[in-house]
Amino acid sequence: MRSGNALLVELLIVVMFFMLTTTVLLEVFTKADNFSTKSELLTVSMVEAQNVADRLYASDDPEELLDSLGFEAQDGKWILEKDSYQMEAVVTAETEDAGVFRRQIIRVTSNGEELYALPCSRWEVKP
Repeated sequence: MRSGNALLVELLIVVMFFMLTTTVLLEVFTKADNFSTKSELLTVSMVEAQNVADRLYASDDPEELLDSLGFEAQDGKWILEKDSYQMEAVVTAETEDAGVFRRQIIRVTSNGEELYALPCSRWEVKP
């Protein structure tokens, strides 16, 4: 009779070990999935922000370009809403005797948290 009780206790310990292992593995896989999702969001938003920055650098009229890309002007900023992030472009121009210095900053936020800011500037010489 004693060997039967010992076998039952051993089986309970093995089952508890597998349950604990399963719990830890599920937590690890959940964290890995969250990191993967955030990494994908960063990659996609960075590529799009870089494309916008390149086009702003080459553009003679940044406001017209941002409007054509789907940005909406709000309080001196241009905002583009995406599914999982928001892109904001701030365009400033400083006029000097020799030309115009244009600065653009593209910020990407997700859930109220700033992911990164991408600066872009261009000096336009007056003819």
